[in-house]
Order: sequence, then C-alpha cells, then structure tokens
Amino acid sequence: MRVRKIVSKQLLEVSELVFSHAVDATLSIVAYLVAFGDIQTQFSAPFHARIESEKFLRTVNYGAIKHALITASKHGFIKRKRHAMPEITKAGMKRLASVIPSYDEIRMWDKRLHIVTYDIPEKKKHTRDVLRMYLKQIGCAKLQASVWLTPYDPIDIIRQFIKEKEIEGTVIVSNLGIDASIGDETIQELVFRIYNLQGLEDRYTEWMEKYEGESIAVIGYKGFCEYLAILKDDPQLPFVLLEKKWSGERAYKIIKPVFSMLSFTRAPACRQAGPLV
Repeated sequence: MRVRKIVSKQLLEVSELVFSHAVDATLSIVAYLVAFGDIQTQFSAPFHARIESEKFLRTVNYGAIKHALITASKHGFIKRKRHAMPEITKAGMKRLASVIPSYDEIRMWDKRLHIVTYDIPEKKKHTRDVLRMYLKQIGCAKLQASVWLTPYDPIDIIRQFIKEKEIEGTVIVSNLGIDASIGDETIQELVFRIYNLQGLEDRYTEWMEKYEGESIAVIGYKGFCEYLAILKDDPQLPFVLLEKKWSGERAYKIIKPVFSMLSFTRAPACRQAGPLV
C-alpha cells in the first residue's frame, strides 16, 4: 500500500512539470494509461516490472489523485467505473487538449516580424501589467521596455484586447521584413537572442541524451512529461528562423509516436482552459 502511494505521488509530481491543476494532471495520467495499457516507469523498481493500469487506478492510494478523479467526474471529464479504468469523456478530452502543449508541424508565416509597442498611462498600470502577461501568452518576446516582437501576426487578437480593455490609441502594431535588421543583428540573430533559443536548445539536447534511441516503454510517462515541460516553453517559431539542426524538431520525432497514440486534438492558438470551481 505504501509503495502504491509513493508511486501515485511521483506520477502526479511528474505531471506537475506541465499541468498547473491536479485535475489536468490526473486526466493526463488516465489518458496515458488508457492509451498504453500499462507503463514502464523509472518508479517501477519496487514492482519489479510494470504497473498494470486498471490495478493501479483501482488501488490508487494518493489523496490528491483521488480528489482530482472525484472533481473530474463532477465536471463530466471522466466516467468512473467500479473496478475498472475511468473513461475520459469528450469533454475531458477537450479539456486535456486545451491545456496540453502540442507541437505545430505546419507553421504558416507571412515572412514578417510584428512589433508591438504601447504607451499606457500610469493610472492604468493594472491594464498595462495585464497586457504584458497577454503578450507573453500569445507568444511575443520582449525586445525592450514597452516593445515586444513576434513572427506571428497578432493584430486581430490585440485589437480584441484593446477593445475589451478600452485602451484605444495606446497600442501600435508595426512590422519588419525578413531581410531587415535591428542594430547590428539580423532578424535571425535577434529572434535567437530575445526568445532565448539557446536555453531551449540545451534543454532539448539534454532530454535527447536521456531518451534518443529508447522505446516508448522506456521513455514512459515521466519522459513524456519532461518533454512537454520543454515544449510548453517553446515559442514554436517559423522553421526558417531556426537553426537547420534545431534540436526541438529532432526531439519531436522521438516523442511523436506517443502523441499519435494519445490522439489529442490540437488546441487553437492562445486558447486557455477555463477555471475549475
């Protein structure tokens, strides 16, 4: 019993690398166990081999997961079955698709960089702070104070934000062509720096050193969540702006079979899951 509790806790802690809510973390665990039947994890030493999915969830002994399963059931995200695996509903899959990071294999680009500048009065400081968080959320990177940059055209969603916050006339969106430069940096050099792509490159490389050449069973749920934690921070820039041997693309090829088996539907850009109450 104590071993099951430890493993349950460890699985949830791994999930929390990616998910901020225990319900989402637990949904991801259930989805993974359903998809793969059983999992080979680095926590399986006390079990000598594998953890059978039905037995694991039937006898799960960690309060946070139990509570999350109850909450998920109340929200209609799962159907709980006596002595069997919970079934994730369409609502549950939709919820999970809205919070799980996904890799964009087709990155449409207009070959321009879009610059967002703003001058919001001090009396609307809260709105200014919200705008900064919103710009990060939609994939912009800070170039300097009150100046943000993104390769993806943000004009429509920013217009909506401006209208909702009633800050017309305070935000400007302009753009640069791919052959432009800012200071001594080319567009590619600038993007590499402000998005801290070197840091991401190092993280992807470290992940691949652990899992490249390994089977899905060896990568397991732990390796999957470790990958998602990196992907969550990846702005997924147009491929032409990335290095030819970009590690993010190589890492995705390793983990892609897991995504294929989970069959997650890609969530719309910048979509956020609603609160759980």
